[in-house]
Amino acid sequence: MYNNIGNTNNSNSNINNFIKAGFPKLLKPFEGSIKDIEKITKSFGLAIKIHSDIIRKYQSDNTEPQINHSLRVALILSDEIKINESDLVCSALLHDIFNKDELAQDVKDYIKKEISERVYKTISFFNKKTTTTTAMKKNQDKSSSASAIEKQLSKIKQADSFVKSIILAERLDDIRSLKNSRRKDKIARFKEETKKYFLPLAEQTNEKIMLKLIIALYELK
Repeated sequence: MYNNIGNTNNSNSNINNFIKAGFPKLLKPFEGSIKDIEKITKSFGLAIKIHSDIIRKYQSDNTEPQINHSLRVALILSDEIKINESDLVCSALLHDIFNKDELAQDVKDYIKKEISERVYKTISFFNKKTTTTTAMKKNQDKSSSASAIEKQLSKIKQADSFVKSIILAERLDDIRSLKNSRRKDKIARFKEETKKYFLPLAEQTNEKIMLKLIIALYELK
């Protein structure tokens, strides 16, 4: 077994102020279940380890630790949308762990045994080696971007509610981050894509997420 893989104590250098405030908020709805607290804590610890040296160039043209995005996606689903399912929260925390390299077998086994098979199945959808989810995030020309999104949405529509919810929460986080962007072209593209593709998906998946997306688009000038 991968020793101390989920121990957050080994990653104190990566604990920033957002994490210090956000992680306790993420745990709060699960205070009555030790099992859920343990699963979420292990998922969070694993995410920090894997994302420890990864910096995300965010939509506002700034950079930040990758773990911040993963935590925000989890908080959107749990704290804002009130979907308090521990496996969904764990999946949201871990959904980007395939971004850097293929996971070692001991890490995969750890997720299946110590967290859950459901979580491993959910995050496997986001494996860039087997799906095209990353194509939806890259800067492409308008025609190729639309083609990639349409192709991926056909897969998303066949996925379960966990996958759909995480993808919509990611889009919400991206839209919110664009409020400070100087890239008017990017803002226009994200607004168009969200209205055309993601709002219909949200309407079919969760009305609360749909409302949050509508508000975020309205606030994006």
